[in-house]
Amino acid sequence: MNTALVLYLVVLALIAVRSARRVRDIPDFFVARKGASAKAVAGSLVATILGGSAVIGAVDSGARLGGAASWFMLTGALGLLALIPFAERAYSHGKYALPDLVESLYGNGPRLVASVVIPVAWTGIVAAQIIAAAKLLMTFTDLSYTAAAIISAAVFTLYTLAGGQLSILRTDFMQACLIILGLLLVAGFAMFGGNAPTRPLSEILQSAPPFPFNANFSPLDLFLLILTYGTTYTAGPDIFSRMFCAKDTATAKKAIGMAAITLIPVAFIIGFLAVYGVTLENVQGAHITAIADKVLPGFLIPVIALALLSVVLSSADTTLLSSSVIISRLMGLGRTESASEKHPLAKARIVILLNGIVALLLALVFTDIIGTLLLALAVYAGAFTVPILWGLLGLKAKPKFVAAAIVAGGILALAGKLCPALPGTLGAHTGDILMIAAFIANTACLFMGRIKQ
Repeated sequence: MNTALVLYLVVLALIAVRSARRVRDIPDFFVARKGASAKAVAGSLVATILGGSAVIGAVDSGARLGGAASWFMLTGALGLLALIPFAERAYSHGKYALPDLVESLYGNGPRLVASVVIPVAWTGIVAAQIIAAAKLLMTFTDLSYTAAAIISAAVFTLYTLAGGQLSILRTDFMQACLIILGLLLVAGFAMFGGNAPTRPLSEILQSAPPFPFNANFSPLDLFLLILTYGTTYTAGPDIFSRMFCAKDTATAKKAIGMAAITLIPVAFIIGFLAVYGVTLENVQGAHITAIADKVLPGFLIPVIALALLSVVLSSADTTLLSSSVIISRLMGLGRTESASEKHPLAKARIVILLNGIVALLLALVFTDIIGTLLLALAVYAGAFTVPILWGLLGLKAKPKFVAAAIVAGGILALAGKLCPALPGTLGAHTGDILMIAAFIANTACLFMGRIKQ
């Protein structure tokens, strides 16, 4: 096991070193000089989306959600498919990061707001991936949570700052293949292997909370999941940062479609594993690793270990780079092509390092994967989904109203995630009401500030 992990990390290091040698300037570092193929972009999208929350956290939620755990990835696939009609306009308006798109659509004021809000939310998502990685390493090793979190953060932070986007595109495709292979192996042996669960599989599937809805996951929950999670795949910084690496619009659209189609069967594999994990008792650490220990022959355990490590690293590196690119752009890096800009790559790498340290500190304080992730995504979705889609539809609004929409939506979404339930039937849905109000508020702000064509 240790040998496989060391070899894996050596491969990542070699990719990072090779990529670093090819990085000459900011376009190389931020968007791989916009030369990526559909396969590379699709692989990076899949690897990024199949992060620690989507796999480890979703399988852990089996006791509560059962088969409905599939919705995490299904809403992601829906979000990607919804992006395809907007891809051409987004690609033509974007440059390195989402705030560049916001600036092209609305001007500098909204860009500044986006450049402050997005890194805050996305650093929380990086922290969620560190939490997942730490829990994974605790399962396969004797490391404490603190040591595992530090090691995990150090690995992906260092290879991200070494090669930037070139490193990520190369490692993500390999990691996407490892993730899917690992999930297929675990699900296949759980369904057809010789290590049978304590009850017949058919009985387990019938007794678990069903798909698509159950007592713990209602149509309202699906609606809110689409608002706060699925929409981030239509208008999220990570998705746009992948798309901006494509060599042209057609390549970007093809990659998005390939990624969405890949996610659909993976979603049901995750749902099956979530249900299967309910049969295990006294699980320490992640449920998916406990399932793997039970059903896989010993020689395949290193494969699932590498697959799960890929799950975390592939999402963490992309979110870290997306957040860091936005901060770097806010500092003025890459905003001009002037040769007078001193040491832009060194400054960008320092930003990545500092951002990784902040995410690590958050991960040492908060240890709930799904909760940390959904809090960050909810703030982003409430603030940015409507303004971005409004602009991509070709609608216009005055910059100060766009900024107001972002701030109002983000504050209401944050309140919706943090506000405790109030007494009474309606009070129990206080958080849900505030989340919906976030989307209504920024739609209203944009409508009031609309510029008639």
